[in-house]
Amino acid sequence: MNPGDYEAWYQTARGSWIAGREFDLMRRLLGPSAGTTLLDVGCGTGHFSRRFATAGLRVAGLDPDPAMLEYARGLGGGVSYLLGTGTKLSFGDNAYDYVTAVTSLCFIADPERALREMWRVARRAVLLGLLNRRSLLYQQKRDRGAYRGARWDTSAEVRRWTLALKPAPRTTARSAIFMPGGGAFARAAEAVLPTALPWGAFLAVVLRKSDHGEVISEN
Repeated sequence: MNPGDYEAWYQTARGSWIAGREFDLMRRLLGPSAGTTLLDVGCGTGHFSRRFATAGLRVAGLDPDPAMLEYARGLGGGVSYLLGTGTKLSFGDNAYDYVTAVTSLCFIADPERALREMWRVARRAVLLGLLNRRSLLYQQKRDRGAYRGARWDTSAEVRRWTLALKPAPRTTARSAIFMPGGGAFARAAEAVLPTALPWGAFLAVVLRKSDHGEVISEN
């Protein structure tokens, strides 16, 4: 996808609302402290990388597409951008406090390998933002438009991926965007539906290492 077109979607009314809900859920679930470090794997144009940086984290964005990275650098935002792939991270163990992959894992053919790499590099936690197969959006958009070729996952599948991780993570899943149209009714429903419900289009899963506590907000 053209980087400009990709980023422009976040400026639409629907795109802005969806991205805002997704980021709020990730931030509450992860509970990062200002000044901690975060690696955003598959950052694309850096939309969520910049949001985490604005929240006070020291952020590096990683992507295999040079055009995406060039565009992201042009937007500024205090993020360092690096060329690389999620299945072979060129960082030492525990190099970053947090590692995130926001919908990028949905386009990696071997998610278990990528997750092992992210887990190795993360000191505190890994946060995955996934397309949820148990959602209305899946029924509407699978194999269409920007979703063509994407894999839609479930929290049960993520837990199966984690079986090979050492040390074993403590896993928490929440979801958002229950009615993806973004209209007034969808926004009103989103405000009252608990994120513990498993049917939101955006599935956020945090894998936390045992020596760091959880920060979870129900809604």
